[in-house]
Amino acid sequence: MIDPQSPDVLEEKAAPLNNHPGNHDGLDELRRLLVGPEQQEIVRLQKRLDEQDELLPEDVGRVLPEAVRLRSRQDKKVTEALLPTVEEAIGISVRKNPQTLVDAIFPVIGPAIRRAIAEALTGMVQTMNQTLEHSFSAQGLKWRLEAWRTGKSFGEVVLLHTLLYRVEQVFLIHRETGLLLQHVVAGTSSIQDADMVSGMLTAIQDFVHDSFSSQQSDTLETLQVGGLTVWIEQGPRAILAGVIRGNAPQELRTVFQETLERIHLEFSRELESFEGEAAVFDPTREYLEACLQVQYDQSRQPGTTKKSITPARVIAALLLGVILIWGFFYLRDRWRWGNHLSRLKSEPGIIVTDAERHWWSPHSITGLRDPLAADPQVLLTEAKLNPEKVESHWEPYHSLTPRFIVTRANALLNPPATVAFRVERNTLYATGSAPHQWIVETRRLARVIPGVEQFSEAELVDANFSQLLSAKERVEKRAILFVLDTTEMSPGQDDELERLSADLRELYRLAPAAGKSVRFEVVGHTDKIGTEETNLQLSRDRAEQVRARLAAKLGDAVQITAIGVGSREPLREEQTEEDKRFNRSVTVRVTFFDA
Repeated sequence: MIDPQSPDVLEEKAAPLNNHPGNHDGLDELRRLLVGPEQQEIVRLQKRLDEQDELLPEDVGRVLPEAVRLRSRQDKKVTEALLPTVEEAIGISVRKNPQTLVDAIFPVIGPAIRRAIAEALTGMVQTMNQTLEHSFSAQGLKWRLEAWRTGKSFGEVVLLHTLLYRVEQVFLIHRETGLLLQHVVAGTSSIQDADMVSGMLTAIQDFVHDSFSSQQSDTLETLQVGGLTVWIEQGPRAILAGVIRGNAPQELRTVFQETLERIHLEFSRELESFEGEAAVFDPTREYLEACLQVQYDQSRQPGTTKKSITPARVIAALLLGVILIWGFFYLRDRWRWGNHLSRLKSEPGIIVTDAERHWWSPHSITGLRDPLAADPQVLLTEAKLNPEKVESHWEPYHSLTPRFIVTRANALLNPPATVAFRVERNTLYATGSAPHQWIVETRRLARVIPGVEQFSEAELVDANFSQLLSAKERVEKRAILFVLDTTEMSPGQDDELERLSADLRELYRLAPAAGKSVRFEVVGHTDKIGTEETNLQLSRDRAEQVRARLAAKLGDAVQITAIGVGSREPLREEQTEEDKRFNRSVTVRVTFFDA
């Protein structure tokens, strides 16, 4: 839509009236007065839009701090929005170079750690103070007086007087270059080349890092050289090393740390820009000299008097000795008694129902004991307790411990050497081989044993029946061969018949020992030549002939019957003449039944 008041429309309307050249200047002036300011503003805004990529960050940067400050007063949403970004930036910085964060917090974290340690040590000193409250020696009273005079706790004074040390030299070394920045010496201590010592310390640290593959953050803290100890404190830019003679307290290391932190705080720029000029660090001598501390054992100072021996001290010493000796024997007896009770309670077959330990009268112990369990009197001797000072009352009982059940089974059942027992879930298992009669007797007696509810012989072999089966197998493998289509035995079968007779006699003898009766059945066979009726009769005749001869050898007491099966039950498949010859035979079947 066209604005009727726009300069272009006004110009068109005025054009017919102002074709004269002299009227242009007046129109331009009128246009400038009417729409000039708006046109300038439009031009300025267009320019800012064209240059927004450059001006927008600058504008935001000018107002952002004030905007953050104002919004932070209203609520915590700005903090919550910036927190993940700040945490991620710190995490990336630490993973990339942890040393940057270490250098930044070094002047702050040291005092915080020392404050926490100081609080812990204060609690320890308080505990020690309570422990030493009962010390009334002359030296103790003297130290108490010093504690009251100096305002220190008694424990701190005791620690002070039990230490002896002196800091002889202190070195301030630039960490990156290893050059000496400053060096102070205590009194008349021997002085070596400070620059050489500084270089050696740096070389030793490099050697440790390279030789033992330590991490960059690991540092060398202590060196021992004869009677001298070198304490080394590491800072981001500088190292402080103190040469100490004697046994220095841990508090001295705190002094070194505070000194190094103060130097870093006041000379941080000089340390960062150091290029070999050590003169700028001369003011640090004052701080280093504060580290040259010394402490002597006052008991060795001139004028110290020796303790005198008085009757009161002798009596006190004797009383202390008596108390210590009595306490030793009391604790030893108590310890032995406790161990003895623990041993009794862990012994199978022993149950302790009551135990009392008395001061002057004998100790007493009551309980139950299986006759197969360990002897309590022997256990007393092993515990180094006097049996005469212990009254024991034990009632007999049968323990259901598997080991004891097996022992009772061996005593009652008297198994052969080939049998072994074990007990599982109140069942007595027998493994191995044993005579039949012993197995029968064990079945009857096993349940009499306390703790046995069942007897299992699944893994037990009846030795007599095993012999019987072996003899049966030999008998049933034998065959008496006959001539074709006759009842005449083949040549040499008389000897085989004798051997068969001997095997049958042995079977008849072994059967009663295995609780069995035996019956023999002589079976006649033929080959497939001929009719079935003829072969059946022939096999019966052959079987009857062998039965008669065996009965004559074994006697009438042995049960022997005879049957013929013809060719219905061949011993071999007839594929060769040898198979047919073997089928023209008589065999014996053995049957067992309970006696």
